[in-house]
Amino acid sequence: MTKKVLTLSIIYKEPHILLGMKKKGFGAGRWNGFGGKVEQGEAIQDAAKREIFESTGIHTHDLHEVGLIDFEFQNNPEILEVHIFRVQGWSGEPIETDETRPKWFHKNEIPFGEMWPDDVYWLPLLLEGKKFRGKVLFADMERIIDYKIDLV
Repeated sequence: MTKKVLTLSIIYKEPHILLGMKKKGFGAGRWNGFGGKVEQGEAIQDAAKREIFESTGIHTHDLHEVGLIDFEFQNNPEILEVHIFRVQGWSGEPIETDETRPKWFHKNEIPFGEMWPDDVYWLPLLLEGKKFRGKVLFADMERIIDYKIDLV
């Protein structure tokens, strides 16, 4: 099995969360945090900052890694190792880009029905300030076969 290292950042200012509607590529048509691939030789936290800037135009200065989840898709040998960050400090206002349309949501109105199905299991932990590690196995883009999320 091969591994691809990715970042996913959730921008949170109590009681609001910034999500992006993915306009193209992997996960298009879903609300999600902001992230992507870690480039060769790039530190994971630097990749998270770069991806946030590329997706929203904002600069982050207070982000903390709170989660690590390995995602697998049935019949695909690649594991997606996703480092999840909680962002609470930034400068600038989010803008729409080619890839993403950002929107603020109240934490009680998160559109889980229009997000990846696993988000409902770990996003509340992130909002509560908890750290976690897990594994999610998808049958396809819509259905989870198995998952395990543990607090660390």
